[in-house]
Amino acid sequence: MVGDHGLQDVQGLTSHRKANAIGRSSKTVREFLERNHKDGMDREETIKLTIKSLLEVVQTGAKNIEIAIMAPGKRLEMLPVEDTEKYVEDINKEKQEEADKKKSGGRGASGAAGTAGAASSSEAAIPTRTAGGDGITEPSAGNA
Repeated sequence: MVGDHGLQDVQGLTSHRKANAIGRSSKTVREFLERNHKDGMDREETIKLTIKSLLEVVQTGAKNIEIAIMAPGKRLEMLPVEDTEKYVEDINKEKQEEADKKKSGGRGASGAAGTAGAASSSEAAIPTRTAGGDGITEPSAGNA
């Protein structure tokens, strides 16, 4: 989850965080979210950040990532697998372009990066800012 929200644990203690994750490898995901979250992110930026954070711990790409989007006053929306795959492709392309820029001294090049590794299952729930800017933006990574 990303956004400044109070979280209450099972002991009744409340803490405030701009980013949080739960589950396997949650510390890595939480640290990524805390480093990369920016106030005022829109829906697309929030989804992309959430997927980037999950890709830090899931090496199999989109096939083991599920995204649930929550927005104030709206029903829970599951991001279609095809959309998740598109985000992963875009993120991998950006990573490859950054790597190519570093290799070529900043001139840049394009390419696609593949992913490989052990299978892992991850889920994320993302409350997002409404179109008028009301509401909250908070991705949540679960089982990451």
